[in-house]
Amino acid sequence: MIKRALLLAVILLAFSWVLKTVSTQRPVPIKKDLHLFPKEIDGYRLTRVEKMDEKVENVLGVDNYLMSDYCRDDFCISLYVGYFEEQQEGAMIHSPKHCMPGGGWTPLSSEVITIETPLGPKKINRYLLQKGDRKLLVYYWYQGRGKVVASEFEDRLYLLLDRLLKRRSDGALVRLIVPYSPEAEERLRSFTKALFPVLENYLPS
Repeated sequence: MIKRALLLAVILLAFSWVLKTVSTQRPVPIKKDLHLFPKEIDGYRLTRVEKMDEKVENVLGVDNYLMSDYCRDDFCISLYVGYFEEQQEGAMIHSPKHCMPGGGWTPLSSEVITIETPLGPKKINRYLLQKGDRKLLVYYWYQGRGKVVASEFEDRLYLLLDRLLKRRSDGALVRLIVPYSPEAEERLRSFTKALFPVLENYLPS
């Protein structure tokens, strides 16, 4: 753990140096506006679209995003996709592990799972939290420049390399949330499987 933490610290320092010294000449626009996302995915209908407070949006620095609920049979899945054309200090993807506990949610477990999708197996994060009697099940991953990554460590490493070699730092955070139950797990897996091909139409590879 100590070696991993030290290595992560070195990578973050290197990434900070790259951000300051290497000019990214290729901000990459999203393929298609996320507000044009399908009204139905895996039998779930789009029922609500939210908009961030302008101050929050400015702080995050996100260039395009979707905050919505997809529902079927009174079961709803909260979907967030936040896309950055160019990541830089003050405008970068942040892990849900950093912000959700700040809202009073206590982490119960965190692991990487594999979802079989039409595009092949994808590794994503499974995160379980609790507040009082409520539990939330969260799936999330980092997607950009043709990669799907669960680990924040790997995402930062690829981001560093792609900024140096490709002059690109675009990327997205994809996060899904449901109230936890055994049935919710199965339904969330099915929705996630169907979501990956949809994202290909919006996020640059």
